[in-house]
Amino acid sequence: MQSIMAMTNVPWDLIGFRVMGDVGGFTIYTDRFFRKIVYQKAPPKEPASPEQRLLRDRFGNAVRAWKSLSDVDKASLERAVKKTSLCLTGQNLYTSCSLRHAEGVYATIARQTGEILPPLAVLP
Repeated sequence: MQSIMAMTNVPWDLIGFRVMGDVGGFTIYTDRFFRKIVYQKAPPKEPASPEQRLLRDRFGNAVRAWKSLSDVDKASLERAVKKTSLCLTGQNLYTSCSLRHAEGVYATIARQTGEILPPLAVLP
């Protein structure tokens, strides 16, 4: 598939355009140099394997658990990542620790920041 080069030269973030993912037949992402890369969407050639389906379901369950948190819990996660200068969001912290069963890491962040963090999702 051919990349649409003209689209990568526009400073989309500066004009408030922060699109990513699949949009209108195109896949859009930000590269390591903070440029938007756009290419035609390429659907998979084969259905997901059972292992891929299992991993996707686990990730989906972690995201749904985060979405079910209260605004107060989400705010405490955002404060915790800001206080520790982590290069991620509260959602990233919560889903990553849930997926990896990283209760120790999560407890350390809570202790270091003085934040009361919501319980991690229990994922198989």
